[in-house]
Amino acid sequence: MKAEIITIGDELLIGQTIDTNSAWLGQTLGSVGIQIVRKTAVSDNKQAIFNALDSSLSQVSLVIITGGLGPTRDDITKHSLVEYFGGSYRTDQVVLAHLEELFAKRGRKMMEVNKMQAELPERCQTLFNKVGTAPGMWFEDHRGIVISLPGVPNEVQWITQHEIIPRIQEQFSLKSREHRTLLCLETPESLLSKHLESFEDRLPPSYSLAYLPQFNSIRLRLSQVVQDTDGDLGMEHWFQELQNELGSLCFGIGDKTAAEFVAEFALNRQIQLVGAESCTGGYTTNQLIQVPGMSAAIPGSIIAYSNQVKMDILGVNPQTLESHGAVSLEVGLEMAIGAIRMFNADFAFSLTGIAGPSGGSAEKPVGTVVLNLVSTQRPNSIDGIVETDGLYIHQKMKQIPGNRLQFMQRASNSVFALFQPWF
Repeated sequence: MKAEIITIGDELLIGQTIDTNSAWLGQTLGSVGIQIVRKTAVSDNKQAIFNALDSSLSQVSLVIITGGLGPTRDDITKHSLVEYFGGSYRTDQVVLAHLEELFAKRGRKMMEVNKMQAELPERCQTLFNKVGTAPGMWFEDHRGIVISLPGVPNEVQWITQHEIIPRIQEQFSLKSREHRTLLCLETPESLLSKHLESFEDRLPPSYSLAYLPQFNSIRLRLSQVVQDTDGDLGMEHWFQELQNELGSLCFGIGDKTAAEFVAEFALNRQIQLVGAESCTGGYTTNQLIQVPGMSAAIPGSIIAYSNQVKMDILGVNPQTLESHGAVSLEVGLEMAIGAIRMFNADFAFSLTGIAGPSGGSAEKPVGTVVLNLVSTQRPNSIDGIVETDGLYIHQKMKQIPGNRLQFMQRASNSVFALFQPWF
């Protein structure tokens, strides 16, 4: 089943709000056999909505609209749909009771403008919204189905999971799609594709491999249209084949970020992990602590932006700074060792570099970053790792392109890649 998404809102077109709903809808609906083939963004304008609907319904049988269902004057989606499909309004008593209960729990008085959210087009079926005030709407005519959802992401997700998917699965017989995902770090997309040529050639027609690059990481998604095919060895077979082909190029199994894999490693192994960050200013640690429960694994972290902090807090030798400079393997190593000893931790990483746009030199241009990981625990592989004074040391110095934020994103993924020998 093919579908299109129409996102409504001037805030999306001017870049004030990022559309995360479409990505989530594409992934979630794709898993049950609904393929999103196009996405259109339009302004809060009735004719723009009409034109987008006409175009979409001429191509697909399912259209999903997000946005424009709030109680304010600029939210015109519901009124536009009443005019588009014809008819008038009805009061949905279930929605009204939900609104009254919601406002009572919040200790707020419900105004008439809020009550109007229970006034729905008589031509639609109500899609109940347990987590918000604006219900979704399901319209049908000879051309297909139009579903209108609020723009708030958690409301889109609740209505989709509890209202839309069950209705679609009851009404249609769909070929579901199955996905398996893994993550590779520090390998360019072109080289990865070349490495997997023979694997892709062997894949049956019902399978496909997608490359999803982001900040020197690549998610590989193996997909299959689930169908009764004699002789198909199955998703698990081909996903294992993919892992075998990649070998050590595979950083982790699952649809997770590099930070999530490292956090999972720390929590599962019950290790203490700390950081010492200069050029990334705490960005790397922030990626880790977004994972629930990381307080059990990260006792603390140091932002050592200035040389004085590197010396006073982390114990970096002034002579090392003078001889090699702040952006050097030597200083980065002393930062990591200082952090692991300060917190009596099992692992410590450090990053020091030149994020730009200024500050570089011929010897160390903008984009230079030094990455260090030290551990008291022996890795599974000691290739490229040095042991000294009871610590195992993994170091790298490299060039990273992009602006300051992109530099931090790529640098963080690069330091996470240093953990792989311990996985």
